[in-house]
Amino acid sequence: MLGQLFAKECKQTAKSLIYWLIVLILIFGFTTQLGNNMEIAKEPKPGRASYGYQASHDPEIIMSHTLGKLTEEYFRGNYTTYPIGFYKNVTLDKEDDHRIGEILKEAAGITGKEEAGRVMEDWYTAQTELKEAESGGTEAEDMGPNDVNAGDMMYREPLKIEPAAGLTYERFAELMDEADKILGGGSEYGKDDREMNAEVPKTYEDAKKEYNTLIEKDGLTGGYARLFCDYMGIFLGILPVFLAVTRGMRDRRAVMQELIYTRRCPSLTVVASRYLAMIVMLVLPVLALSVFPLAKCMNYARTAGITVDMLAFVKYTFGWLMPMIMIAAALGMFLTELTDTAAAVLVQGAWWFVAIFGGVQTLRGGMYGWNLVPRHNTEFNWQGYHDGFAQLALNRTLYAAAALLLTLLTAYIYSQKRKGRLQIRGKILANRKSKS
Repeated sequence: MLGQLFAKECKQTAKSLIYWLIVLILIFGFTTQLGNNMEIAKEPKPGRASYGYQASHDPEIIMSHTLGKLTEEYFRGNYTTYPIGFYKNVTLDKEDDHRIGEILKEAAGITGKEEAGRVMEDWYTAQTELKEAESGGTEAEDMGPNDVNAGDMMYREPLKIEPAAGLTYERFAELMDEADKILGGGSEYGKDDREMNAEVPKTYEDAKKEYNTLIEKDGLTGGYARLFCDYMGIFLGILPVFLAVTRGMRDRRAVMQELIYTRRCPSLTVVASRYLAMIVMLVLPVLALSVFPLAKCMNYARTAGITVDMLAFVKYTFGWLMPMIMIAAALGMFLTELTDTAAAVLVQGAWWFVAIFGGVQTLRGGMYGWNLVPRHNTEFNWQGYHDGFAQLALNRTLYAAAALLLTLLTAYIYSQKRKGRLQIRGKILANRKSKS
């Protein structure tokens, strides 16, 4: 009976306008965000002028780069934060601004805005001279330290401030945590962001090692499968709830509940068939889209003589993305059955919003935590993925288990409604003798 109902539900889903709208959104998102822009990393060659940048874990470098950013923002009196992923410009009151000055004095020996301005002027002059020497022009001669940002790409080096003598990294961390708290959180001085301040140029050896790791440990396709999941997860963290709510509300709109509730099919079978149909019908277009990046990887591997993991995209789709689909669809079913409204869209939308913008600071992967939408916006960083795999596995297992629990609760509510109970928006005629 479950198989028959499952087949019928799949057919019903295939006739749903909202389902095909979801498919089109997935195609559009994949095409614009990844499909046309995904280039397979080529083996680096020696002698290049630049191999890009990488995060440094050296405490001295982290301190000098972070203090450079704090000096620049303190001098200007404006601080950039991303408390929930969105840009926010913070201007402090006199008391908080004074405390930031005290933090900077202890951490870097800079006393007041006047000295911070002189440091900025020296940095600006050095960078301008370097730019003019390279370009042979004087296009920046009319600009001053108030007109540029320390991280502006027109400059070759960010502002770096040496920490005060005797400053330990532990004390530095305490001071930066306090600065972040004063700014309301989400600044570049918080615990999760300080290492991102310290970017250093990659050497040829660094780039070569990174490429070899992608080929040897990730089988090429593993890195791009994670990148694929990163982009697709943005959409799959919210879209399944629309399908679940639409399916749950369809019977009410068609006034079919009285007929459905009196059928003798077990409640769990009815709910399970609908749930499985939604999961399968949502996973299928994802697997279909994964064929395109897989083909790119295969074409490159063929010319480079590389052996790849052909099942990487399938494994990552089921292990990384499917728990996300499961929980969004299950929450949609549960709240729709419980309330007979589309409240699940608002609940899932709020959760998705927090998950997406709360994960902006972990884009490089490795810090997955318990986020609904774990991020890994690079084909590299196998080591970060490897180090964070246990947490990621627990994360995905938790959401899959929660999804199954919500499905069982949905079946229970459904069975109670078939008995004429738990009616929120009006009594439904029910056959109390029907099986549930």
